[in-house]
Amino acid sequence: MAKLNTDKLLNDFISHDEFVIKHLADENYRREYLNQSIKDFIDEGDYNLFFKSLERVIRATDSLNNFANKTGIGRTALYEMFKGKRVPRLDTIGKILKELGYTLQVA
Repeated sequence: MAKLNTDKLLNDFISHDEFVIKHLADENYRREYLNQSIKDFIDEGDYNLFFKSLERVIRATDSLNNFANKTGIGRTALYEMFKGKRVPRLDTIGKILKELGYTLQVA
């Protein structure tokens, strides 16, 4: 019986975050991902999932440090928001979406 090489098997897997970030390189996927995330936030009220989605999109397009500099939002504030320790104001979410090239609208 052949011995299973678990080290090779484990090296072939990527984390869920790595998988999502890889697909977020595509603009259409990124837009739909954020749209679905906002919808889920409205339906379920779990803002942590929405902020995690924003973090993934930012990491797929830029470094958090560079993004913080571009938006004028402190890096620490971004980290606290993404970890659920801080709930941002609407103008902060607007800055983030604007820097990502999106707008927020009621449909």
